[in-house]
Amino acid sequence: MKKGFTVIEIVVTLLVFALLLGLTVPKFITLVNKAREGSTKHQLVRLRSAIAAYYGENQGVYPTDNLTSLVPTYIEAIPQVNVPGLPKTNKVTAGNYEAAFTKTGGWAYVNDPADPRFGDVFVNTDKEDSYGKAWNTH
Repeated sequence: MKKGFTVIEIVVTLLVFALLLGLTVPKFITLVNKAREGSTKHQLVRLRSAIAAYYGENQGVYPTDNLTSLVPTYIEAIPQVNVPGLPKTNKVTAGNYEAAFTKTGGWAYVNDPADPRFGDVFVNTDKEDSYGKAWNTH
């Protein structure tokens, strides 16, 4: 008598394995994307805190550059944006709201004192996070 598995047993095992993989991989990818979003939201809070510290120490004036004046006094480096579907970068696009909001990834910083959003920094994309909230409103 031969010992071993039959072809049907092997095929059924492979089908069960494929089914389990098909159910878990999408959930894993979703969790990875949410972790990236959480990291970016944390970096946004750090960047806004650095801007607030600068504002407090400079008699109520926000930086008027592309946030390079924050480094290294208020923050060790401009943090990276890591949003699914966009390249990972720490680039800051600055200007009035229309000029800063290029939707190309990285950070957008409103450095125009005449703009009502002067001093605001946000993720430079018109995409939404996994909860359906626009990144430029965080």
